Amino acid sequence: MKNNTIRFKIDEKSLFYGCKNDFTKGHTATVSTPLNQSNNPQKWHNDVLELIHTNARLKEDKIPERLIDLCQRNSKSENIIQDIFVFNNILVDGKKLDTSCQFIMYIKKETAKYIKKLDGQTAKNTHLGRLKLHYPISFIFKADNYNINNEEILKLILKINKGYAFIVRGFEYNLDNNNLNIITSIIGPENALLSTVFRVAKGTGKKLRTDFKAISLEELLAENLNEEISYNDNLDGYDLRNITSKSNGKKGEEFIFSLLSSLNKKPYHTSVDFPSSPYDMEYLNSEGKKIYVEVKSTQGEKLFFRISKYEFEFMNKYKEQYELYMVTNVKDDFPQYIVLHYDDIVKLKKEVINYQFTKY
Repeated sequence: MKNNTIRFKIDEKSLFYGCKNDFTKGHTATVSTPLNQSNNPQKWHNDVLELIHTNARLKEDKIPERLIDLCQRNSKSENIIQDIFVFNNILVDGKKLDTSCQFIMYIKKETAKYIKKLDGQTAKNTHLGRLKLHYPISFIFKADNYNINNEEILKLILKINKGYAFIVRGFEYNLDNNNLNIITSIIGPENALLSTVFRVAKGTGKKLRTDFKAISLEELLAENLNEEISYNDNLDGYDLRNITSKSNGKKGEEFIFSLLSSLNKKPYHTSVDFPSSPYDMEYLNSEGKKIYVEVKSTQGEKLFFRISKYEFEFMNKYKEQYELYMVTNVKDDFPQYIVLHYDDIVKLKKEVINYQFTKY
């Protein structure tokens, strides 16, 4: 059977919303993805170029000049607008978005043979002929029967996500019904700091801060206490317990990710890319609803876990879409697990194990 869906990823750090920029300069969303930047054609985004043959592409004889001019603005180099796509039916993670706004993307082709350097000198443009797919955040065009408003759509997604900062990982366009599905993941709390999600990086390399994990005193004290730890002269008790807990946590997450994959859930391991996310994994169930998965692990047999205030608040906001996988005997060849939902969790015995004090 023919696949009537075009699915394509976009660049890291290119389209996110609800974050606070705490970098000293720059590092706003780049809102574009190079399609043919590499010299290796196998790395080109040919999946994106398939959009050219869809109904989302505007016919040249019907595109208002004002819309073309708006697409050409704010460019650092000479360019031509090669294709414009306007989407009327918007979905977010498979769920219909209630809006009359349209979403726009367009392809720019760089035409400048020379570029000016900071010192005023000119040099050959090594990106001559490069194609880039743009999906600007603040694009608004309300004229000629168009109601394009990208930011309004992103604001609605933020509202659906209950205020949590999110990133757009990619898009799906259905050729049969002309729906554009925006694929998102929550990357942190409201106004999440960019420095906790992205690192300073130029070029096309990895930009995610997978090496960063801010651990509060509350989270440190909430680490699993039922692990067997052997002390040495180089590490204190907290460090050893933290290392053991993280190791068990990683094993548990790998086990559950493999389990969900084997069940054809097609999970996305959110916390690997976004450590500040309030959950570990996500997948769409048979009804198209996004399910958020938290994984807790222990090398013992006892059903015992701790969650941070941050995780607890998220669970309460997403009661109907939340699953907690408790993995026991995580270091065994065949770990055991149990799936807990919100109603199961709140019935468990809960203890307050520490207090946090702050000087005002």
